Amino acid sequence: MLVVVDTLRADHLGLYGYGRPTSPRLDAFARRATVFDAAWSAAPWTLPSVMSIMTSRYPSRHRVENDGLRLAADVPTLAETLERAGYATGGFVSHVYVSSTFGFARGFEVFEDFGLSGPGYRLEAGMEPPADRVTDTALRWLKGQGRRPVFLLVHYFDPHWPYAPPETYRALFPDGYRGPLDTSYDSISKFLDPKTPIPEDYRDHLIDRYDGEIRFVDDQIGRLLDGLAASGRASRAWVVVTADHGEEFKDHGSMGHGRRVYEETIRVPLVIGRAAATGAAAPGPGGAVAGSRVTVPVSGIDLFPTIAALAGASAPGGLQGTSLVPLLGGGTGATPAPDRPLVCETIRLNAHLKAVRRGGLKLIQSMDENRTELYDLIADPRERSDLSEARRDDRRSLVRTLFSLVDFLSGGWNVRWSGDGRGHTFQGTIRTSGIFRTVVPLFRERGKYALGPPNELVFTDGGQTGASGLSFTTSPEDVPVEFNLSIDGRPVTDRVFLGGNEARPRAMPFTLEGRPSSEAAFTKPPRADGRDLGFFIWRLRPAGADQEIVLDDEIRERLRSLGYTN
Repeated sequence: MLVVVDTLRADHLGLYGYGRPTSPRLDAFARRATVFDAAWSAAPWTLPSVMSIMTSRYPSRHRVENDGLRLAADVPTLAETLERAGYATGGFVSHVYVSSTFGFARGFEVFEDFGLSGPGYRLEAGMEPPADRVTDTALRWLKGQGRRPVFLLVHYFDPHWPYAPPETYRALFPDGYRGPLDTSYDSISKFLDPKTPIPEDYRDHLIDRYDGEIRFVDDQIGRLLDGLAASGRASRAWVVVTADHGEEFKDHGSMGHGRRVYEETIRVPLVIGRAAATGAAAPGPGGAVAGSRVTVPVSGIDLFPTIAALAGASAPGGLQGTSLVPLLGGGTGATPAPDRPLVCETIRLNAHLKAVRRGGLKLIQSMDENRTELYDLIADPRERSDLSEARRDDRRSLVRTLFSLVDFLSGGWNVRWSGDGRGHTFQGTIRTSGIFRTVVPLFRERGKYALGPPNELVFTDGGQTGASGLSFTTSPEDVPVEFNLSIDGRPVTDRVFLGGNEARPRAMPFTLEGRPSSEAAFTKPPRADGRDLGFFIWRLRPAGADQEIVLDDEIRERLRSLGYTN
């Protein structure tokens, strides 16, 4: 069973040290399970994050980075994998961003999104089902599966704003706020700007309501565990509890999620264990006793290969995650390395951010502002001291790592260049018969670029000893693009490498087709890792026709009221 709780900060749970009684049932489960202390979401908002869980791909790889796209037909999902392995599959979800609209229903025999993806969805109806209704429906389905092995996905939306727990749960965290603001997005949005301070009593009021929502969901998780016990499955069932992202309460100036990639929005709870209802420690996969804590950093993309391994199913190729079974106690196989780099990405709400963590170091790259932040999460877990200037070598190394792991713009072009340690000047003029729609510079200290006419992009990066580059998209997407590139003032062809075959142009300038005919054009050149002198160019695969979707005006208005769209 996989339980995904929307908008759940790890540090608001007792098992992660929170002082309030928000999670007694989950805390009890954690004492006989494995708790991961450094779990990251792949994105700071629901749609790309949960899609990363279900596909074991980062957002820029599965390409469902925004609400205009659904999952491509050729990307396998966790539910499809388990269905092929003979499992009954049931999904019960409570928000449109986890609905069949975006492809989440694939592989589920029964997929209940409570009408959120249907034509009857209405803004004023408040159709997102509360956690007790989701639990009731999931348990009814589970009871009807007899002796079949099952994969059950349950998604709870409740901790998301508006923070409105049932009255019984409000009473657990009472407050004296009597101000004019409520817990809706319209009130909270007044404080999204980091420059706008929030009244302390109102902030406390929001946290009280948020904690009440968590406690409500915690009771429903307890009901799921009780239901597994009543079905006779608890002794052999595995339960995974996690979140899609966290929530910010002015920790770094803003509110909510989606706009930032600080720890309060991307560090999530992750607990994996047997569903056995007794208080005794449960055995791990190889017989070892569970009830342990893991400090190795892990990601939501790791859950697909982990659950497949626990289910005895063969995982498909192309997954970016790593099985966590060896960390559960007694499991066999390679243990994920403590310094394995992990990524979080968002391109949403006027923010284009990517973060990478390697060991205790974390880099945040603001793509549109061409700015980085560097933090030591061991010494500075609240990310108060930016080390990007003081530790430039670490910053450059993490930027290079980030560039090697993610694609930057779906359907766009990647142009990278790298020196050989001696310092070179890289220059270029790029022209298109259309216009440049988006340009993302990846250089920091020396480089600059300029758009003259809307169809001409000029860049220069002087004294570069390492790796740098830029990404861009054009409109129309399939127009040809002309490149005129030089190193140290000399036009080069022998130092330009195109696509996965590392083909070289015959002349300078040269033109590349906007709709490449060669598969290699969509593959990163093998040596584009910042160590070989030259330019490296490849095209990102555009979204397929089967991925494009259109949300109607009512759904968009509902999403706006929840803080998802501008």
